[in-house]
Amino acid sequence: MRDDTDSDGDGLTDREEQVFGTDRFDEDTDDDGLLDGEEVNEWETDPLDEDTDDDGLTDFEEESDSGTDPLDEDCDEDGLLDGVEVYETHTDPLDEDTDDDGLSDGEEVLETETDPRNQDSDRDGLSDYDEVNNHGTDPNDADTDGGGTPDGAEVVTGTDPLDPTDDNPPSDDEYTEDGGYLDGEYSGGKPGCSCSTADDPAPSGLWAGLLAGLAVLGIRRRDRI
Repeated sequence: MRDDTDSDGDGLTDREEQVFGTDRFDEDTDDDGLLDGEEVNEWETDPLDEDTDDDGLTDFEEESDSGTDPLDEDCDEDGLLDGVEVYETHTDPLDEDTDDDGLSDGEEVLETETDPRNQDSDRDGLSDYDEVNNHGTDPNDADTDGGGTPDGAEVVTGTDPLDPTDDNPPSDDEYTEDGGYLDGEYSGGKPGCSCSTADDPAPSGLWAGLLAGLAVLGIRRRDRI
């Protein structure tokens, strides 16, 4: 066997392929989209493993598509695998805080269960970070204390978003047509509303009057017979 023979033209000589355990007749032994020679000589990835760092992205996807490091399973060090960010949470695997709210993507997905792509998951006018770290409110509940006023509005007006007794719910004209709160950018519907769409029952006095009228008509008809 000649030292410079490269039977499959992948950039590795047949002798080198024997050393690395790759197939000298297959230019891409692990079928990841990268030539065996590229993996060994350029990327230093494993030519026998399509996903060298086991992050859920093939070496080719990391090199060509996501721009992540095929040797690092969590490029932005946010606690989420690169593959999870690309295919599940749809966050940026190169940015630890995709929505720039102050909480890392990993914190939002694994701890607070907030939306890592939305700075204000419950749309109450407070960022997820502020709710978790400054106000102690629930970043997934627009009205943490259930008093009828969104957390953001309470912070602005100086009431306690953790105490329902001091709530001062906004008047109807302070809501948008779809129920969203104007100042606090709350758009989850009017908090505390228990409005019923069913028709109100007729007053008992009305029913009594109708029955009395029917009785009188019945008496008159009998008198005519």
